[in-house]
This record gives sequence, structure tokens and C-alpha cells, in this order.
Amino acid sequence: MGKEHSTRYRYVGKRLVRNMYSPLGTLLVPIHTVLSPKEIDTLFRQGVLLHDEDVEDVAILHLVDAAISEIRDIFQSARHSDRISFEAIRERILPVVLLMSLHPDISRILAHLEKHDEYLYRHSIGVALLSKMIGSASGYQGDELTELITSAFLHDIGKSRIPLDILNKPGALTAEEFECVKKHTIYGYELIRQSPGLDENHALVALQHHEREDGSGYPYGLKGDATLRNSKIVAVADVFHAMISKRVYKSSVSFYQVLQEMSRNAFGALEPEITLNFMKRIMDLLIGNTVLLSNGSEAKIVMVSPHDPVNPLVEANGMYIDLSKEKQIVLERILSTG
Repeated sequence: MGKEHSTRYRYVGKRLVRNMYSPLGTLLVPIHTVLSPKEIDTLFRQGVLLHDEDVEDVAILHLVDAAISEIRDIFQSARHSDRISFEAIRERILPVVLLMSLHPDISRILAHLEKHDEYLYRHSIGVALLSKMIGSASGYQGDELTELITSAFLHDIGKSRIPLDILNKPGALTAEEFECVKKHTIYGYELIRQSPGLDENHALVALQHHEREDGSGYPYGLKGDATLRNSKIVAVADVFHAMISKRVYKSSVSFYQVLQEMSRNAFGALEPEITLNFMKRIMDLLIGNTVLLSNGSEAKIVMVSPHDPVNPLVEANGMYIDLSKEKQIVLERILSTG
């Protein structure tokens, strides 16, 4: 990302404290607007530059909602033009995902993304954010991390070609409808390959993110090393975010219930090392949280093991309990943040 672009978009997520006018006196962006790249582009085209005194900080969730608006535009453009604007992703989406990933309360952002309205767009942000988390924990940096985040954001872009009445159907899909939905992997691959600025690896993640280590996935039933590592990372992020999200046809499942389920499947459908690293990272975010144990007592998470992250060390009434060793007591649910 060039210096000009990074400078221009440094006020994304900030809120205007005054009206912004063109040199001719036309109102361009009104006071209290939370700035997205779209508003900043409007001002830039009119030669209006922002300064620190024009803006104020705003809650991170407003930034998330501004990003959803940008993502909606990218998906709708893909639906009508069969092209993806890499420039829009590079300049309008990546900076926002990176900013969100640095927020001290990522769990709050993920909770906001659980809502069922505009699921496809929220899911794209959630998977990009979680994939970034996994990539950073795996040592990804620079261009390698940018490629991963871009691929994660675009993993479901093929759904722009799926009829909306199927995507938003409130009940169970018929076998025929499910076969239609499964084609989003192939559609995404085709869309990305024909879009300037994106390459084969981005396209392969869209194609492969529903493949599974044991060959139970789709569209081709690939196993193990037949898929890219980035595809495996996005698969883990995709499964987790889909399970914690509310949909028109299902309720959300708690973070911890999802982690338990993923732990049980860590050596089957999903790549085990990536899955364990991800669960460790998520559980680390919960250190200090109050939890309910199966014996009815409350405790606080103190430490998380990389080998058994869903069974942490907890402290209850001045006593430490290692749930990975104390098999008669289990963590039932998270009660509150620390």
C-alpha cells in the first residue's frame, strides 16, 4: 500500500466534528459521519484534506459497520460485473481489518459480527479477521499476511452468483439447493482468476476452503497436502465464525461450545496444528474471564495450554485447578469478560 494511500485513509473509522464543504461551498460530508474510505474518497476528489482537528475517535463497532457497507458494494459489483475491484480491497478493506485486529477486545468485535442481518458481509469480515489472527500467530508477515487476509475476505465471493432466495432461505435447503450453494467455490475461483490484481493463490482459497483433511469436503474431496496452507487456515476461521454466528435458520453457539466441538474434530476434518493454534489464541483472549465449572463453582481462567487449550488452568476460591488433568471437573461455559 503506497504512502499516499495510507496517509489518505488514516482517518477511516473516525467521526467528523464539523461539516465538510467543497471549495464552492457544497456540503460533501455532514458532521457526525463515521468516515469510511468512500467519504474520504469524496473529499479527496474535491481537493478537501482532513486534519486531526476535523475528527474524533469513535467506537470500534461503528468502524465494523462502515466496513460492512464497503463489503456490500464489492459483492454487489461482483454480482453485476463479474469482476472484483482489488483496488477497493487494498485501499478500503485491508486497512480496516488490520485496525480491527489490533483492537484490545477482539471478542467484542466478533460478538458484534454474530448478528444474522447481512450475514454474508459480516462473515467475510469475521473470517478475514480470524485468519489474520491465525496467520500472525503462525509467523506470517508483510505480503504473505496481506495475501492471506485478501484470500480470506474473498473466500465466499462466489456467493454473489448464488440466487438470493437460496442464500437467505429461512429453512433447510433441499438437496438441489445445497448443490447450487456448493458451486460458490467454483464461481469464486472463476471470479478471482479473471479479476486484475488477484492471482491463482487467491482463487485457490475460494475453491478449496470447504475441502477437508479427511477428504469429506467439496467440491473435489481433496485430502491433506492437496490444498494450500492458506486454504486450511481460512477453513478453520470459516468453520468457527459460521458456528458462532446467528443465521436466519439457526441460533448462534457460544465461543466455548464451538471450541469444544472443534477440539473434538481437531484430528479429522480440519488441519490439527492450525486448529490447535487457533483455539489457543482464542482461549488466550479469554484469560481473566469468569467461568462456570461442572461442580457448580465459579472460577477464572489463569493459563491456557497449547496442547489442550479448551481445558485451561483456572483459579476457584484461592485454589488452582488444571482442567486438562482434573477430568472429574469440566468447564461448562464462559460467564463474563475479565
